[in-house]
Amino acid sequence: MKTRTRLILVAACLAMISALVMPALGSATVKIGILGPFTGSLAFNAGEMKKGMELALDEVNAKGGLFGQQIELIFGDTEAKPDKGLAAVKKLVTRDNVLVVGGGYASSVNIATSEFCHYEGCPNVVAIAISPTITNRGYDFVFRTSPNSPQFLEGINEWLAKVKRPKRVAFFMENSDYGRDGQKIWEAQCEKIGAQVLDRLYFEIGSTDFTAAISKLKDKTPDVVFNIASTTEAALIQKQAKELNFVTQWIGVGGQFTQAYFEMTGPVSEYAMGSSLEPTKAMKDPVTAAFVNAYQAKFPGSRPGIFSSQGYDNLQVILDAVERAGKPTGNLAADRKKIRDSLAATNMKLSQGLIRFDKTGQVDTVFPSPVQVQLDNNCKADTQIIYPAERAAAEYQTPKPWDQRRCK
Repeated sequence: MKTRTRLILVAACLAMISALVMPALGSATVKIGILGPFTGSLAFNAGEMKKGMELALDEVNAKGGLFGQQIELIFGDTEAKPDKGLAAVKKLVTRDNVLVVGGGYASSVNIATSEFCHYEGCPNVVAIAISPTITNRGYDFVFRTSPNSPQFLEGINEWLAKVKRPKRVAFFMENSDYGRDGQKIWEAQCEKIGAQVLDRLYFEIGSTDFTAAISKLKDKTPDVVFNIASTTEAALIQKQAKELNFVTQWIGVGGQFTQAYFEMTGPVSEYAMGSSLEPTKAMKDPVTAAFVNAYQAKFPGSRPGIFSSQGYDNLQVILDAVERAGKPTGNLAADRKKIRDSLAATNMKLSQGLIRFDKTGQVDTVFPSPVQVQLDNNCKADTQIIYPAERAAAEYQTPKPWDQRRCK
């Protein structure tokens, strides 16, 4: 009997020790969840975001991490599909027990994943997806470090009204929240400036043949075609427009103009326009310049584009909030709430500029500039800020017919 009692006491002691030790083991690292389409047609852009995050991770971990612990990023692949995104975020929040969920690309996915995070009481800081819906629903646990689509298009809309003044326009948009939200904003601007909408065409993510739609656009001869698309689709559209000898002023968003986009299109992308936060165009800012130089040192030969800077800033904001919230206690709900409150008070100067959130969790201090793809003397394509005058590095160039272009 004594032996049995002794065994019971030993077992009880071991259980108590295990209860004390396991939380400590579980907190050996500070765990942050990162969502993104790391496979599929948007994998390159998500990879650019990830590289920016890896730079931020290196910088913090090289200084000892947070609270003497290294930062651990746990990645969830959304494949740019809402159902896959929900499965990934559920795992991060309820099984991996991350403190915060960052990253995020593709608005349709992030509308769903951010809602889940809010109701689970887990802070979600969206890096790239730009649909206003994400931060317009009054969700206390949802933030975004990227401008939303109205903010992204504010500069280009002013340029349309004051400089281009198109009379006939058309829409060729990704069939997603990302594309349709942008269309609503541009439609309102077109109505405001008196531009006639000739057509509204759509395509699915992953599409490769756009010739029928481009032929239809060519017949209608619009002054401007608004085209929200991700890198691969945008590049194919430009190449197929050349094949069909269609000339217009293409206007998209800055995320199209990645390193991969220029590699796929070369001089074919000449004259395309968008709104961009391209960090290499803001090298007068010492903080942005420091990011660009550090990125190029870590990834030699890589272009530090908008997605890399958005990924970098996103993780820096998250880690700053975690640090200000104090060392995690092991009470996950309480720790997440403290981090959420910390995020609301964010005020940081990073590669995109000042990061500060309004009452909805939307960054309200970052505004992109209108850019146009122009070619250098060696026919190399790159974006140049063309508006407003005080920030412009080049003048706007009207698209020429294909047979009159210097670089073929």
